[in-house]
Amino acid sequence: MESLRNFLTGPRLMIVVAVCALPFVFLGTSSLSNVFTGSYGSINGEDVSESDIQIAANTAVQRFKNIYGESFDFDELDEDLRSESIKQELIVQKVLQSGARSLGFINDISVREAQKGIIRSPQFQIEGRFDESVFEAQVNSNGFTKEGYLNIMTNLYATEIYRDSLSKINFVTDEEINILASLLEQSADIKFTKISYSELKDQVNNTLEELIEYYENNEIDFYTSERRGFKYFLLDQSDYRDLVEVPENYIELAYKDYISNFEASAEIRFSHIMIEKGNYVEDDEALEAIKTIESKLNSGESFESLASQFSEDIITKDSGGDLEYFEKDIFPVEFDNAISSLGLNDISEIIELDETYHILKVTEYNKQNPIPEQQIKDELLKELIDTESFALMNDDFSELDDMLMANNSLEEIAETVSKDLLSSELYSEADYEFEITNEEIKAFLFARETQLNSPIALEISDRVIFIAMDRIEEPLLKEFDSVIDEVGESLSEIKAIEKISLLQNELDSIKNIKDKESFINSYDYITNESYVDVKRYSSLLPNEVLSQIFNEKKGTEISAVANNRDVYSINLINFNKLTEEELLNIASEYNDFAVDRSVSKMQEIINEDVFQNAKVNLNNALQL
Repeated sequence: MESLRNFLTGPRLMIVVAVCALPFVFLGTSSLSNVFTGSYGSINGEDVSESDIQIAANTAVQRFKNIYGESFDFDELDEDLRSESIKQELIVQKVLQSGARSLGFINDISVREAQKGIIRSPQFQIEGRFDESVFEAQVNSNGFTKEGYLNIMTNLYATEIYRDSLSKINFVTDEEINILASLLEQSADIKFTKISYSELKDQVNNTLEELIEYYENNEIDFYTSERRGFKYFLLDQSDYRDLVEVPENYIELAYKDYISNFEASAEIRFSHIMIEKGNYVEDDEALEAIKTIESKLNSGESFESLASQFSEDIITKDSGGDLEYFEKDIFPVEFDNAISSLGLNDISEIIELDETYHILKVTEYNKQNPIPEQQIKDELLKELIDTESFALMNDDFSELDDMLMANNSLEEIAETVSKDLLSSELYSEADYEFEITNEEIKAFLFARETQLNSPIALEISDRVIFIAMDRIEEPLLKEFDSVIDEVGESLSEIKAIEKISLLQNELDSIKNIKDKESFINSYDYITNESYVDVKRYSSLLPNEVLSQIFNEKKGTEISAVANNRDVYSINLINFNKLTEEELLNIASEYNDFAVDRSVSKMQEIINEDVFQNAKVNLNNALQL
């Protein structure tokens, strides 16, 4: 066993706790319902499996949520953008995994840390305690063995540690902070002419003849949307609950197992003093060193003090040898044997491992009362019914899925499980509001390749919907009278855009200042203004216009179009810098921002390097 001094604790452990849920979240547990054993190619020598793609997809989703909020719907992005985001995450994931492997980050230590993360992950706990049966049920239902899931978590943990070690830069110089503050706090003196699009458009007049002509020439813009409907039926896990047969004595036996496991589940926090054999010429010298420490303990000296002085575990010595809470799956069996006979504040005899000697001390001993018997039995029964009803539903799903593959009709498939077909309303893409909220249903219904009466099955949490499009209402040209306002709005927009272009050209051609002022004053939707000391993030002008201003040089004349279609002709008179005193007063406010910017820049550099050096060899069959 490698030295316990290499244990990684604190924030780094939280990484693996956080990533434990990646294969199960965002895209639904059903997304990992198949066992992913095949390879889709390789990236930097690392095989790419379907589970890698799933994890990359879930990570990509989370990154978008981190930016845009938890309500962000990844499925509403353009398909090409979704695919590219997942592919980029997959490349980063595999290149970093390759780097982690080459540096030896994937080792016994990372395995143990992955085990600790799994044990501490709330999704595998009952009442705050790790439950082996819950863990096994979770990973099995998502297509993994326990060993396979641990292997994935180990790779993810090592990859995240490697990523973190590359980007963990939190140092910037005073000069960098001053430069950043000076750049962002500078202001501009400008003169500009603005043509207001909305005010100009409000003055546009359209005759009835013009409206009719525009309508007739642009009929394609005034058709109703195509509407589609579908027939469907549902397999619902709740429909199978009454079919579950509870084996005789199952609850009683399961409860006995719970009690047996509970009695051995006391939380024990412990510390150690370690001597590493490899630090001595002979093992006997190491033994003498640990015996000397044992003698000091027997003389009444403080365990924590001796650990700080003599322990050769550089990670834990400064905390008095603290190893946190004991976990059977993480620490060696020799520790288990020793701790089982110790009470609170008891100290063990010397323990010999292959490479180290240890003395242990129990520092906390917390044993809670078991959950009431009836509550546990109710939970055991619910767990059994949930598991078995899901299995029964999957049995039917498997049979019906075979019928889909054999091109059976939706009516034939529904009849096999005695289900009545239901019919949806007609929907366009704009007014789609089916009672089951799921983007996959909408995507199927409105996909170009979807054919009439060609059924598919979609897994939705604890349900499966079998669906086939059965109706299409073709677009129809709307009557002119029903869309006259829409026609007028479109025609006014075109006229306003053309008018702005003509006005801009005419303004640019007038060189005499008085003539230009006279021209401007003849239109109430054209204004001429001067602003002094305008900041980069001022509310006086649109952000996109300000951004263009602060990317130009003093004395430049620019044209800018705002997002609302207002047009600006701007003369950049001057840029005003902060004085040294002003800079000194404000620079401290930019320290955290400068650090974040530095870390962000380092991440960009790492990602650029990753993509430049990635050796991508994916199969053509890979469709993201």
